[in-house]
Amino acid sequence: MSTHTLYEIIGYVGSALIVVSLAMSNIIRLRVVNLVGALVFMTYGVLIGSLPVTATNLIISGIDVWYLRKELTTLEELTVVTVRGGDPFFGAFIERYAHDIVSYLDPDHATEDLHDVGDVRLVMLRDVVPAGVFIGSDAGGGTLEIILDYVAPAYRDLKHGESLYHDDAERFRDLGYTRLTVPHVDHRRHASYAYFAKMGFTDDGGTAMTRSLPHG
Repeated sequence: MSTHTLYEIIGYVGSALIVVSLAMSNIIRLRVVNLVGALVFMTYGVLIGSLPVTATNLIISGIDVWYLRKELTTLEELTVVTVRGGDPFFGAFIERYAHDIVSYLDPDHATEDLHDVGDVRLVMLRDVVPAGVFIGSDAGGGTLEIILDYVAPAYRDLKHGESLYHDDAERFRDLGYTRLTVPHVDHRRHASYAYFAKMGFTDDGGTAMTRSLPHG
């Protein structure tokens, strides 16, 4: 492989990473991938001796680092609000993200059913901005079956999950639940499976993942 070809490959890789980053909805992930792409493309600029390419991507890298530092060091207020079935605000959120929510639902449910189902219905807020919703149904014996745990694409950084299942898990115990279960989650639904595994749920070897709630 010639040196020229190698330089061209580096340039294409940098360009591809920058383009891919612009298609991401999660701001932190977007900034990280964009930063890597800018650094690679800046390297390309240095290798070919192009000052405009080098300078432009150096500036882009600096901007990405500045915003990442701001995002990662700013303390955000995570709030969970309980709502009743038929709540119009809850329904509006479901309708807004219905096209995405359907991919997280058990086949037995449809987004139209979510307006009134469930015994526990929560709206997750980030700095008072609606970021996600939770619906759970009483399965008896102190078990809460999770129908939906959904966070909008821009807020999928696990913060709400960690708050819901770890920092504020006492919320469920106060309601009389000692166990959470997610039915029909398997390796084929990789995103959901990986998420609940990170939240401390374990595969029961059947058709569900479960998590026992710790005592306060």
